[in-house]
Amino acid sequence: MIDADQKKDIPDAPVQKEELGLMESYGSFPVWSLKLIDALTPEFLITKGPVEKKKLPQ
Repeated sequence: MIDADQKKDIPDAPVQKEELGLMESYGSFPVWSLKLIDALTPEFLITKGPVEKKKLPQ
C-alpha cells in the first residue's frame, strides 16, 4: 500500500519519444531518407501550423 500512496504524490512526467535510428523505418520510408529530405527542404516550404481555412461567402 505504501507504493500506491507514493505514486499519487509523484506528478506524471511527460512521455519522451525515442528517436528512430537511421536504419529503421517510419511507415514505409527509411528514416535516413526522411532526415535527408528534411535537411534539404528550405525553411519557407515547411509549414509550422495548420493552414487557415477560407470562409466562403454566403
